[in-house]
Amino acid sequence: MLIIRSIIDETEIRQTIRDHYGGCLLNAMCMFEYRGLNDIYICTNGNQSFFFKIYARKDIDQDAIEAEIEIINHLKQSGLSVAYPISMKDGRYLLPIEAPEGTRFGVLFSEAEGIPCNNDMLDDQEISAIGRLISDMHTMLATIPMVPKLWKLDDRLFLDRSIEILENYHEFNPQLELSFLKDVVKELKEQIQAKARSWNWGLCHGDIYTGNIHRRNDGNLSIYDFDFCGYGWRAYDVSPFLGNFGTGVREDAVEKRKRRLDYFLRGYKTAGGLTDAEIEAVYQIFVPFRRIFNIGYLYDAFHYVWGNKLRNDLITQDTRLLHEWVDYYW
Repeated sequence: MLIIRSIIDETEIRQTIRDHYGGCLLNAMCMFEYRGLNDIYICTNGNQSFFFKIYARKDIDQDAIEAEIEIINHLKQSGLSVAYPISMKDGRYLLPIEAPEGTRFGVLFSEAEGIPCNNDMLDDQEISAIGRLISDMHTMLATIPMVPKLWKLDDRLFLDRSIEILENYHEFNPQLELSFLKDVVKELKEQIQAKARSWNWGLCHGDIYTGNIHRRNDGNLSIYDFDFCGYGWRAYDVSPFLGNFGTGVREDAVEKRKRRLDYFLRGYKTAGGLTDAEIEAVYQIFVPFRRIFNIGYLYDAFHYVWGNKLRNDLITQDTRLLHEWVDYYW
């Protein structure tokens, strides 16, 4: 019998943590926290909390995880507040774990201090602070030498791969609006081909939304979850935050989006800011670009977490919103 994805018992993880980390984790308790793209366990000794991540995505191998760790350590050493990896007693970061589906890798991370920024309740100052945080991160990422192990956040991955997945899924779900999605992809690829030379390209976080940004007790911000870190367009990297796709294109949502951009740009300066061409691309190209990725690649990756019903409900909802988005911004 083929096992796609197992969940490892908390007691096994607790003993593994004690064996390989020691120190303040020698007497730590462990609880399975949640199952997402990866499996997350929270470990606490009463005074400190840590998160043990067991990677589950099929396309993330040992090299990619090591590259992620290298990048996060660079950001920490550069002064950015991040949830950082913690080495084992032997100095390594990656812990191989034998699971029924094969070898997986676990990494222990410090706690992401503070609470998630509430996307719908951000004030103007908080938006500017997020702009500064992302700008500082991009500036620091630009000083890292080329890391060949990372993937490219380009149209091949976000568009072509997603359409390949959706073509297969369409056989199971004929109600999927595949023709519409292919038309969107065709337009996006043409626009990318025509305009990409004017956009900044570099190392990106890859998944910037407010759930991955925490406000600490001292008011400062921390960023974490670099699973999707790779080489891409900086205009793409800021698009999930600036686009706020889920609020749609109602008049009040569009006005809030314009105000968010204004205050974001007041903070996003150290990385050189965004050109007018990049700002235009955020809404016309990269918000739909990311949504195609969600509908195809991401929801497929979540298939064995959510099940197909929720996957299909999300695809239906996102496709409806995508219709409205392109009607308004195109």
